[in-house]
Amino acid sequence: MDTTTAGLIALVKQRETIPDSGAAYSDSVLLNYLDQSLKGFIVPAIESVMEEYFIVTQDTQVPQMPNYSTSSPPVNVPNAITIPGESVGMRLRDVYIVGTDGSFYNLPRLTPTQAASQSFGSPWAPAVTTSNANQFLGGFFMQGNTIQIYPYGLASGKIVRITYQRAPADLCLTVNAGQVINISGDVLTLDKVIPWYGSTQVSTNLVTHVNAISGYAPNEFVQDPTKSTVVYTSYAPLNNMSLVNCVGNIITLPTGLGANIQVGDWICPQGSSVFAQNIPKEILPALIQKAAQMCIHAAGDAPGASSANDEFKEMLKMALLLVFPRVIGKPIKLIPTNSAFKASRGSNWGRW
Repeated sequence: MDTTTAGLIALVKQRETIPDSGAAYSDSVLLNYLDQSLKGFIVPAIESVMEEYFIVTQDTQVPQMPNYSTSSPPVNVPNAITIPGESVGMRLRDVYIVGTDGSFYNLPRLTPTQAASQSFGSPWAPAVTTSNANQFLGGFFMQGNTIQIYPYGLASGKIVRITYQRAPADLCLTVNAGQVINISGDVLTLDKVIPWYGSTQVSTNLVTHVNAISGYAPNEFVQDPTKSTVVYTSYAPLNNMSLVNCVGNIITLPTGLGANIQVGDWICPQGSSVFAQNIPKEILPALIQKAAQMCIHAAGDAPGASSANDEFKEMLKMALLLVFPRVIGKPIKLIPTNSAFKASRGSNWGRW
């Protein structure tokens, strides 16, 4: 099965006997239906089973923060972290502070009201019983699309690690991407000259940044060989490479970035992919069916669209049975009962 967008589009046409020509059923239109189906139905369905298919991490080194002034609060300090734009729904999975030994501690989510109700103590101090020196809760609260670390200075000089669900890249046509057929260091030869680069390209269509996507399932981004992978973290992906040079179907990448790219991988414009990334192959028939159902609905065939949608629901339900649970023999997930930021949460350890 060809799992590129070209292969998926061909299967959509076969699924409901969609004509090969005509603007209403052009490859671009069908690609949009596939992309809408992927983001609006398939990704939410996979995430609903909570099996971490799209979970990645991001580390932020927080510099040492100045002491809180007695006369006024500090200004222009890095106490907030922006949620990555590639996060599904601009949501977070977890927020941690990483210790110098590599250990990490879960930061609980607070509301601003909870933060405001605590006015003394230190989350790093040992638990004590005196009323004026209690250990209080450290954590974070949401503010728009950022997380605010509470209290101020809690993450000073430390690494804050967030985990989130990374959305698959936008789907793009294979004619707008190139498959690698030869590699010489950081110089790649692609299978064709593509519209967005070359000596004859139109400047308004110029693409200056690209990504590298593995040609093998689950079609993840190729790993950046110039950046080390810290334990318990996701690797740095080649999802934002600047083009050094473009001549015909030969492109040059920045020094060292071609080391992990293999023949058969794909070079796509930044933010796009010729694959439905990280989607289990068992789910792809449901993706194809949903896109075909959208075509039927757009054609005005309400009964046909309803029947096709019922079939999509059944296909998706059966496919989800194959991807959940991911560890068949050990479906139970342990839930932590203590927290490094509130000693009292561990006081009932061992009680039933």
